[in-house]
Parts: sequence; structure tokens; C-alpha cells
Amino acid sequence: MDLRTYEENKFRLAEIIRSGQFAAAGAEKDPNRRYEAERPWRDLVTRLAEDRFTVVVAGRFNRGKSSLMNALLGLNRLPTGIVPLTSVITYVRYGTSEKVLVEHYGSGLRGEARIEDLPELVTEKGNPGNSKRIRAAEIQLPAEILRRGFFLVDTPGLGSAIFENSQTTERFIPEVDVLILVTSYESPLTEDEIRFLRQASAFVRAVFVVVNKQDTIVPEGRQEVLDFVARTATNVLGNGTAKPFSLSARDGLAAKQANDAEALRASGLREFEDELIRFLTAERADLFLSGMFDRVARAIAALPGEVADRRAAELEKLRCETNSAGQQARLAVTNNPTTELGSHGVTPCKVCRAVLHDVLDFLRQYQYDLSTRPDVQEEHAQKGGFCPLHTWHYEQISSPRGVCTAYPRLLNRISEQLRSMAQDAGSAKLSAAQIRDSECPACKVRWNTEERTIASLAKRVELDAETANNGQYALCLPHLDLLLRHVPGIPARQQLLVREAALLERVAEDMQRYAIKHDALRRHLVSKEENDAPLLALQLLTGHRSVNAVFTIREI
Repeated sequence: MDLRTYEENKFRLAEIIRSGQFAAAGAEKDPNRRYEAERPWRDLVTRLAEDRFTVVVAGRFNRGKSSLMNALLGLNRLPTGIVPLTSVITYVRYGTSEKVLVEHYGSGLRGEARIEDLPELVTEKGNPGNSKRIRAAEIQLPAEILRRGFFLVDTPGLGSAIFENSQTTERFIPEVDVLILVTSYESPLTEDEIRFLRQASAFVRAVFVVVNKQDTIVPEGRQEVLDFVARTATNVLGNGTAKPFSLSARDGLAAKQANDAEALRASGLREFEDELIRFLTAERADLFLSGMFDRVARAIAALPGEVADRRAAELEKLRCETNSAGQQARLAVTNNPTTELGSHGVTPCKVCRAVLHDVLDFLRQYQYDLSTRPDVQEEHAQKGGFCPLHTWHYEQISSPRGVCTAYPRLLNRISEQLRSMAQDAGSAKLSAAQIRDSECPACKVRWNTEERTIASLAKRVELDAETANNGQYALCLPHLDLLLRHVPGIPARQQLLVREAALLERVAEDMQRYAIKHDALRRHLVSKEENDAPLLALQLLTGHRSVNAVFTIREI
């Protein structure tokens, strides 16, 4: 089961919980007792909302712990160096934008700092002896592995000359789900690291041992070190211990940033990363979801008979699908094209944004001319003014005085038309065509910008089909339809459609996460992407309301 499948199963479980909560409230006849009837279901939603898997990276200083975390994230953000860190636990979780939240001893408040200031907070050079009294630093980064619910922790070095460093790391052990112990080829598995492994084995669910800095030793000399590490780890942790992983975090990060798949494989990071994610998702499914299934089943048993039977059947079906090793993969498009989105999420439609920008620029200048120049007022009146949509756009940026100087001529012109129509009132029918002699001037700007932007995108897509797959912009469905009409090439059209499908799926995931956290009263856990998802979803379906809004009058 991959990360995405795990989350999809979690979202489906949330739907069962919501339906159970609704049924529990409906079955309770006494309104005063409905809150208590819903309590078990609210607790279940809270468990889903708070689901996270804590992965701790530990080891002696100068082993490359922070370098390994940077490599896993694909972002060079955590400070590295040969000077040991202070006794500060550094948490890394998902955030739409990069920032650092700092918690001090003796204070429940958290201050915000820039990512560039991190070395001044958590390194011995910037914060000697933790003189700034920092208890913990939380780093928020837009990395996909964090978005999927993982919570990485960088700990101070073991065996440090700063005694508090080892103490801080050892006190954190009970909070660990999975431990990554980083040693190196220079002096593999020292006494401090072996003692720490023995202590951690009583608490953590799994231990991964990484032998870093393989770039400092020739390939022929690596196996002897790996054999020693494997034997030692087995003696401490017992049989079944995962094999040690040989890698170069430095080379792995460089390969990721250069998008060099071969160099990433040679660095050893890809093999370790794949095994870590495979284990974590399997572990989460086995431990977290199986526990949730049992809890939901107990809550369902308290529902009325027929309702309980239906919900129990839904739950059992989901449980079977989750436990099945042969879950069917998604239906693939021809040639199985795939897409990778950027880490910074989904942005509103690129074409809508261009149209809004140009129309507002036009209206800013036009509204000034319209309120001050009689010739523009006369032309505006003779042509029939704006369409309904842009009339209200104009009203938003104009002053009451501007409207009062701009519109009398138009009202008087329409008044004359109405008096003329009154002579033949029996067949009178008021239409936009009768009032407006030509196209709305703001609409002209809209159509020109739309045509120019679509043509530019089509050219980029045709020149390089991968452009359709770069995740840097979104299109609403109306503008996607227009772009497809301008892109004749099958590969480019295919990549464009697959990419848009991935964008919609990503927004749907953010909406489902938002709903779970909202239901659980855990709104402080909501990311900016999740908070923006409801409006963004509607914009992707229909386009921006200030661009694609259509005003119609029903004929009776």
C-alpha cells in the first residue's frame, strides 16, 4: 500500500464515521442527550485528524543527520556542519510556505522566525549552550513526504561534549514511532550509538541503521563495514533487524536537486527512501488503520439494528480492501503516463488570473476617464455601457461621485429608447442588443487576454509536452477545454489531461483533510492549502467568478 492509498482509505473511513455519527444523533430521541450520543464518533474523527507518524533521526554529531533529512525532503534547509547542535529538538512538518516556529522554556507561546535564522537558534555557534532557552524549533516546509502525514524530528548529537545534547535525545525516545540511526564509514557504531540503540529498542516500533558518507570510501571497502554494522545491530536488536543502508546524503540531495535519477540511485538514497516509505505505510495500515477499524466497529455495534448492519458491511468491505495485498491499481491512461506535481500545491487558473489582471487594469484607467471626460461619457452612453458583470466590477472600484458623473448620459439614452418603444408597447421587448450597440469594452479586453494566454500556453505545450506536466499552474475546466482545442498533438493533450486530473485529485485530498480536522475541532492543524481548498475547488470547476460569471434572465 502506498502513501496515497493509505490516505484514500482513511478518507473512506471518515465517511463511515460521519454517517455513523449522523445515525447515532438521529436515533437519540432526547435532544439533550444527542451530544453525548455523538461523543464516541467525535473522538474517532479526532483520532483520524491527529494521525501522524513520528520519524526520528539520531546519531553522533557530524554523522550527517541533518544532511540525510535534507536529502529525504529534497530541500537544503536544515543547518549542517561539524559543530554539534545545542540541546534543541527540531521538528519538521508540512507547511505551504517555509517558516520556523520557536518555543522557549517557561512560555506556552511560539514565536515565528525566518528559515534563514535557523542556524542562530539551534546550532552551538549561533546559540551556545542554548543560552536563548529554546525548548524546540518547528520547521514547516512544502515537501510531499511531510504533506502525506510524516513528522520528522532532528535530534541533538549523541556523545556530544555538551552533555545536555545526549540527555535531550534520550528523553525523546518514548515519543518515537520509527528511529533512523545515522552512523558513518569513518567510525561505524560507536559505544554511544550502541547504548542508544539498546535503550531505544524497548520503545520504538522499528529501527533503520544508515551508514552515511559512502562517498568517502571506495566501493570495494564498503562491504566489510556494512557486515560489521549488520552483526552489531543484530546483537543489540535481535534477529529480523533490517539490513544497514549505505548511502551518501550529500550526493543524494545533489541528485534530487539536479533531477538526476542515475546519480540518485548511485547515492543509495533512493533504495533507503523506498524501503522507509514502504515500511511506514505498511506499518501505519497495520497499526493505525487496524486499530481504527476495531474502534469504529465497536461504535457501530451500539447503533440501531438495520443501520448498524449497513455500516458494519461498509466497514468490513473497507477492511478487506485495506488488508488485501492485491488491491487493484488505478485505471491507467494509454501508455500509462504519470505526473509529478510541485511541492507548493495548486494555484488558481492561470488564464483566469491573466484575464482578471488585464480587465482590472483597463477598468482602473477607464473609470477615471469615464468620471472626468464628457467625450468618454458620451461614447459609453452611445455604445450601451458595460455588460452586467463588468458593470458591477466598475462599481467596486469607482466612487459614488464617479458613478454619478459617468452614468446620467447612459440613463438618458435608455430613457429615450423606452419612450420610443412605448409607442408600440404591444410588441415591446427589451434586449441587450437594443441597448448596447457594440460589445462591452471590458469584455473585449477579456476575450483578447484569454485568446493571447491560451495561444501562449498551447505553444509551450506543443514545443515541450513535459510543460503540460510541470505542476506550476492550474486551469479551470472551461479554459482547459479551450486549451485542448488549440493543442492538436496527442502526447501533449494526454499529458495535459493527466496533469489536470492529478491537480483535481490533490485539491480533493486537501478538502478531505480539511473536513476531518474541522469535524475534529483541530483547526490549528489545517494547512494553508487545506484552508484554500474549498474555494479553489469551485474555481477549478467553473473558473473565477469574476471572469466566467454569466448573468441570465429567465423568460416567463
